[in-house]
Amino acid sequence: MIDKNRLVSISDAIVAVAATIMVLQLDIPERVGWAAVQSQHQTLIAYLISFLQIFLAWHEHHDSLAGATKINHRIFLINCLWLFFITMLPLATGVIGKSPEHAPSILLYILILLAIQLTITWESHSVCKLNKIEVLDKPVIQKIRVLSITGYIIAAALAFVKPICGLIIILLVTAIELVMICLYDRKFY
Repeated sequence: MIDKNRLVSISDAIVAVAATIMVLQLDIPERVGWAAVQSQHQTLIAYLISFLQIFLAWHEHHDSLAGATKINHRIFLINCLWLFFITMLPLATGVIGKSPEHAPSILLYILILLAIQLTITWESHSVCKLNKIEVLDKPVIQKIRVLSITGYIIAAALAFVKPICGLIIILLVTAIELVMICLYDRKFY
């Protein structure tokens, strides 16, 4: 068996680093002003989405491991795969900033987000099965999973028609996920 606390610690550290290095995708402007902000608006939008998506995934990761007492090598390897996709997000964010109207750029971004969601879902199921537990906040997490996966598939399809529409769908999915989590915590959901 793998020590759960060590798995959580390394995961937290890698998630924190991935979220931090994403800001490096933004160029430091030579002159401060609205024109400098406007010139990077695609990268700023992708950065915002990526930052929020990383912490939404981390939230689900936290919930999936909260009640676990056992972690086996399979869960460890799934977690490593999840962390791999998390660390790919800064690259995809930078690619979108450089070519936001390029369908393959948007598609890469969407596929990485989809891979993050699928691996964290796989990990969560594996943890629950091994430990014979239910994930915390199961109703809201299940709705977020369906929303995310459906949204990513729609966004990927739209990316071929109008790439920026794919990014807009991802922004909407992210906003809805945040609202769902906030309302659930306030017991309004």
